[in-house]
Amino acid sequence: MVVALNDDAFVPPRPPRRKAPWIVAGVVVLAAAVWGGTEAYQAWQHNKVECAPGILKKGVRQECIGVSDGSFAFDPLLKEVMGKIKEENDRVEQSGKKYVSLAYVEPVTTVKGEEEAKNGLRGELMGAYLAQRELNDPDLGAGRGDLPQIRLLVGNLGLRSEQWRSLTDDLVAMSEDENRLVAVAGFGQSRGGTQNAVDALRGAGIPMMGATVTADSLSDAARPGFFRTSAPNRDQARGAAAYLKKQQEKDPGFEVAVIRDRNEDDIYNTSMSASFTRAAADRGLRLDGGALEFLSGVDGVSNAFSSVADKVCDLRPDAVFFAGRGVDIRNFIYSMSAPDRRCPVTVITGDDAVGAYYGSLESESRREKFRTEWTDSRVTVLYSSLAHPALAGHLYAEANNPLPDFLSLYRTEFGGAADDTMQVLQDGQVIMGHDAVWTLGVSVRNAAGPDGKGQVNTGATLQMLLQLSGRAAVAGLSGPISFASDGNPDDKPMALVRMEPSGVYTFREVLRP
Repeated sequence: MVVALNDDAFVPPRPPRRKAPWIVAGVVVLAAAVWGGTEAYQAWQHNKVECAPGILKKGVRQECIGVSDGSFAFDPLLKEVMGKIKEENDRVEQSGKKYVSLAYVEPVTTVKGEEEAKNGLRGELMGAYLAQRELNDPDLGAGRGDLPQIRLLVGNLGLRSEQWRSLTDDLVAMSEDENRLVAVAGFGQSRGGTQNAVDALRGAGIPMMGATVTADSLSDAARPGFFRTSAPNRDQARGAAAYLKKQQEKDPGFEVAVIRDRNEDDIYNTSMSASFTRAAADRGLRLDGGALEFLSGVDGVSNAFSSVADKVCDLRPDAVFFAGRGVDIRNFIYSMSAPDRRCPVTVITGDDAVGAYYGSLESESRREKFRTEWTDSRVTVLYSSLAHPALAGHLYAEANNPLPDFLSLYRTEFGGAADDTMQVLQDGQVIMGHDAVWTLGVSVRNAAGPDGKGQVNTGATLQMLLQLSGRAAVAGLSGPISFASDGNPDDKPMALVRMEPSGVYTFREVLRP
């Protein structure tokens, strides 16, 4: 039976809403949001921890990344030179004279096994500071005027230049604000992060001057902006190939082998290997067999060099071209010192050889052990040095040699007798740091014009760098500096140097690309 419903029919009431679960759920969601927000805020704050004003802890290693005017030293080893930079910067700012800023950037952070690199950085900053002093004080006889004054800043790119993005962001901002940054120098080792930093600054229109960085890929004639006072790997490889070819012409039985690093992220090694292969073919240099290979940056490097050393003693070449870094030359020397090896061989390599032996951060007992092992190994190390204090005397007439005045200033600022200073300069780091900042400073002064009142910015500085060619060469301590269209020094001579187990760097001859 169907019951018809009318308007008065009974409708069961709707059950009441259960408020408690919704309230609980809301509280849970809110708590999660607060917790998540707190975590995000704490993570943000963690990344905002300051080592000093404007210098923040970055990355998984919490490295101090940013730009310092000298007030923050980044590392105890740099405290003295950074203090001098700070003092000069304060004087510049208080002088009331117009000034611009130059930044010197390097991977200041190191890890165990790479601490020795800080000695090279310290040398570069000493040279950069001395160039700043020469440019700012006309009484020092530099002859380049004193307007605008030069303010020198120092930036940390992080371990192996991995924090390049954060630092380049800071530098770009400084080129647009009251810091008046007009150029950047330095750049340290040739690694992937270095390439990224150069590309970023080039894109921002900030001119650069490499000091000891040598990888060929950094230069680009189609995109001007990166220059360097250092001979690129291409020129070093040509010089080495020419030297070895000369030995084969003297002795037709002179055999040459190659050892190379297969680490593709290290653009120094890869470009050195490729450049030497081309140079050997161009010179008609005869090579003995295929390359002996190792892979840096992974476990087992010492084992690999044990095998490489055995092969070298089996082949018994007169010379080996080593396309790798100084730290790995050290590994090779240790392997060759084993009593069942010790076959005599001469290693010819590039400028990073200095990384094999700075020595001052090690205990005397470890330094003495390395000296002993090196002597036992019967390995002779020759390398194409970017600079050596003996080189200037071969490239300049005595009256035009800039080195004596520089030596006097060095001793005034950092002490030491004349002979001590010459030994300190032998690894070339001080000289190259000086020449990078000095060359940028000359371009700044050229942009300012005879009265020093011309507008100096990144564009004007770049224009003047492009003019440094031919007869307009700058008198650098490492030799006359002029640039080809790609920003590389134009056929700049180098020094062939023997690196002794004692830590002395002995000049052998002028090496030409």
